[in-house]
Amino acid sequence: MTTVERVAAIVMLVPAAIWAGIIACFAVERVNLWSRMPTDQYVVDFRRSLRRVDPLQPILAIVSIAGSAVYATSTGGTASMFAWVGAALIVVVIVISLAVPERINAQFRRREEGEAPPNVEMLRERWRAFHLARVVPAVAALIALVLATTFAG
Repeated sequence: MTTVERVAAIVMLVPAAIWAGIIACFAVERVNLWSRMPTDQYVVDFRRSLRRVDPLQPILAIVSIAGSAVYATSTGGTASMFAWVGAALIVVVIVISLAVPERINAQFRRREEGEAPPNVEMLRERWRAFHLARVVPAVAALIALVLATTFAG
């Protein structure tokens, strides 16, 4: 493995692992808690969680995609294919996120803390469903990127 491939592997894997880990952690821990919280508590907790995670997630995803592209073009064969698959799956998650959850997030960010948007219960369920839908491709992306490094020659 060349120095470029090693650096690219780190740049694709570390941000992807943090990115996928956050998504999985939210699915396992936050979504479960939010479903049981009273609306007034949920509105505050959801907004605070978004404020911490929303700026970080796209940065991690883009850095990982860039590292994946460099890695894929530096390697060949199966390693390259897995790197492209991982990058494509990250793009799928970004598209899913922009389709619905990000629009919901914006409705919470635009309000004062504790102020619920209209139809908050419907938004809570819709966000939950779309978040759970992006867990599988997020974890699959990380798996593909790890596999890319195992096939490096």
